[in-house]
Amino acid sequence: MGQPSSKPPLTRLVYDGAVFQIEFYVTPSGTAPAEDWLEQLPATAQQKFAALFARMGDTGKIWNERKFKHLTETDQLFEFKADADRILCFFFVGRRLILTHGFRKAGDKTPKREIERAEAYKHLFEGRVIHEA
Repeated sequence: MGQPSSKPPLTRLVYDGAVFQIEFYVTPSGTAPAEDWLEQLPATAQQKFAALFARMGDTGKIWNERKFKHLTETDQLFEFKADADRILCFFFVGRRLILTHGFRKAGDKTPKREIERAEAYKHLFEGRVIHEA
């Protein structure tokens, strides 16, 4: 038997639906940026996101672009939306939807730094999956 791994898990399960598993991305240092951000929101905002995660997990679609949409000109990034709050995410092989991080949107467009942060997390995740396979 090998040594137990001291590496943190790649994700933490949020919701296991019939169509998708919704998961928090876990950084190499063991933090989950989306989870940490979500936990500091008021309960009503947390409930809105929980309902969106359940709908996406169970049905595989959210038709209302005011609640979930593809971020154009990105490497297949999407965002869950509850009022001004956003959680960025991406789909991954095996019916998985990975939540990268959250933020409060101030203007009309999703800030470039938030997109770059989500893309960095996505690439880190994909690289870790390949190395751990």
